[in-house]
Amino acid sequence: MNDRDLQQKRYLAAGIDIALLLGIVILFFVVASILGFAFSRAGGTSLIGVYLSKVIFFLGALVSLGYVLGRDVVAGSRSIGKQTQNLKVVTLAGAPIGFTESARRNAIFAIGSALHVISATLGLVPCLGAVVNCLLMPLYILGALISLGAGVYEILQITQQPDGARYGDKMAGTRVVRA
Repeated sequence: MNDRDLQQKRYLAAGIDIALLLGIVILFFVVASILGFAFSRAGGTSLIGVYLSKVIFFLGALVSLGYVLGRDVVAGSRSIGKQTQNLKVVTLAGAPIGFTESARRNAIFAIGSALHVISATLGLVPCLGAVVNCLLMPLYILGALISLGAGVYEILQITQQPDGARYGDKMAGTRVVRA
């Protein structure tokens, strides 16, 4: 990509979006932990105390997956990071994108979040959840490594492709432009 300024803005926007995603995950983790601890201290073995944190973990997993897939339409064809950098995602024809294009564009990054949803869903099943999650731990680690590898690959694509289009852009028929 010849436009270094656009390239740098894309990297900064991605960093902001990753920080926001981590913030969402941490927020749900902290709320789940505090409420789970509070209910367990107050009620001993209360079912509410046991399952409230699991339900909050599940909701956090859904929100994080939704953000990963739909982040490019959060603020009108822009993620929060792109909005701060004055960038937007458009179709190849220049039209605004919808959720479908955003999901296609970001699907490669959603593997780890999708496995988090599976883990949180299984965690809601009494007894079975902990056993299955333990057995699937190598799959979750693999998902995280795939997401990390995909991120590195996509950064290289932005840098090396003449038009700056990454794999996700090609899959969705999109491009990132100045707003």
